Amino acid sequence: MKVKFFPYLIITLVVILFDSCNKDNEMIIDDESLIFNYHRYSGWVGLDENLKITTDSTYYSIHHDLAEISYQTSIKTSKEQWNNLTKAFNLKTFTKIQDESCGLIYDIPISRFSVTVNGEIYSFYNGECDQYYKQMQDFFDSIFEQIKPLRDNIDTALTDE
Repeated sequence: MKVKFFPYLIITLVVILFDSCNKDNEMIIDDESLIFNYHRYSGWVGLDENLKITTDSTYYSIHHDLAEISYQTSIKTSKEQWNNLTKAFNLKTFTKIQDESCGLIYDIPISRFSVTVNGEIYSFYNGECDQYYKQMQDFFDSIFEQIKPLRDNIDTALTDE
């Protein structure tokens, strides 16, 4: 009886071992610790734009010397917005996106994306031409969709002053 049980035990252990290693070191992401950041800046024109999105709130600020704009706001992150971002986000692909230095030479605004996951920060700048960036295009489009109405509010805020 013991002889028949032993091969099944070995097979079970091997399956468990290989199955647990087959997850490509996937990290469990807790929504509460997840923070998405977008930062666009340029020294020559005095541009400094920031977007920070958490499960609870979305913070946006922009300062632009040439356009004489200084604006900031904070709004509640809707469940729909958050779900769109997290559904399109893939940490493994995000960490493969490479920095590009093209904007540094001509002082073109530099775009820096970062994500904080369980206290660890992953980031890149100007990666729009990277193949992995293109694989995550839906995620970046979701980020830009969240910026659009916040930018539109700038004109309203400035005319109300």
